[in-house]
Amino acid sequence: MTGLGFWPYFDLLQRRDAAGALQYALGLVDGGADPVDVLLDVVAPAQEQVGLRWAEGAWTVAHEHAATATSESVAIAVGARIPVPAPPAGHVILACAEREWHGLPARLVGYSLQAAGWRTTFLGASTSPLQFARFLDDVDADAVAISCSVAASLPAARRLIGAAREAGLPVLVGGGAFGPDDTRARALGASGWAGNARTAATVLTGLVAAASDLTWAVDRARHAGADEHAEMVIRFAEFRAAARRHWLDAPGDPSDEAGLAGDAVDHALHSLSAALLTDDPRLLREADDWLTALFAARGEPATRVPSLWRSVHRTVGEPLPEAARHLKAL
Repeated sequence: MTGLGFWPYFDLLQRRDAAGALQYALGLVDGGADPVDVLLDVVAPAQEQVGLRWAEGAWTVAHEHAATATSESVAIAVGARIPVPAPPAGHVILACAEREWHGLPARLVGYSLQAAGWRTTFLGASTSPLQFARFLDDVDADAVAISCSVAASLPAARRLIGAAREAGLPVLVGGGAFGPDDTRARALGASGWAGNARTAATVLTGLVAAASDLTWAVDRARHAGADEHAEMVIRFAEFRAAARRHWLDAPGDPSDEAGLAGDAVDHALHSLSAALLTDDPRLLREADDWLTALFAARGEPATRVPSLWRSVHRTVGEPLPEAARHLKAL
């Protein structure tokens, strides 16, 4: 623990005081705080609170976007106080998988790696696998780091991992969507997994040192669930429409007054698809916990989330038996 508090910074975000937030963060650095500590112990936890405020319905999407834009600007300014390593330990390319719009966590990891001696290039949010592969062909890199915060981005992360492997580069992955251990990372073919930004440099150093050992490069997604994931991708629009219809037509369910139906159905189906791809049923439990907390915060009846899962099961259970098995275990 560094003793740095994030609540004063969060209060500035809450008041939409971008200039004050920047002044506060830089003031900590000028006062002797390590820039990485400011990023990880002030900016990052404040952003977690921003997400909670949106989930609770206390903040609009626009309010959340404004706060995130401020934190991104602050991160860039604080990151500029981190010396560029000379010579660097190596060059790592950081990217967010396609459909992953939370770019700030990857940016913070990049600055943590820079402080540990790495040259970094950050490609931003929602990176196209095709453009990513072309970029790797044009640069001299030693490793790749991929960030995913939401389950919907895991299939796209697999394509980025594949592109990096084709280029002969070790791949470090991390972020909330990968879960609390390396299970999903291994299933998607990554070289390694880091649980947080502070451990990323140590893991990355080990991966580059053992770059000739591609034991994780084997395509592990050869199971029935992976086949059903592919079918879900093809039929996603069909499944989405049917699940939403079954859910909103369920006896005793209120109409979609809170406007959550579309997002909730998408989240449930994407989580199921990712669980099939990685063969990790914990993704469904995580989705259930998140949806339950979201609906409770919005004042929705507790019965709505179980009703949603029943509607998803009714939609996909017959054509996708592995999906039905996962859903029955939920």
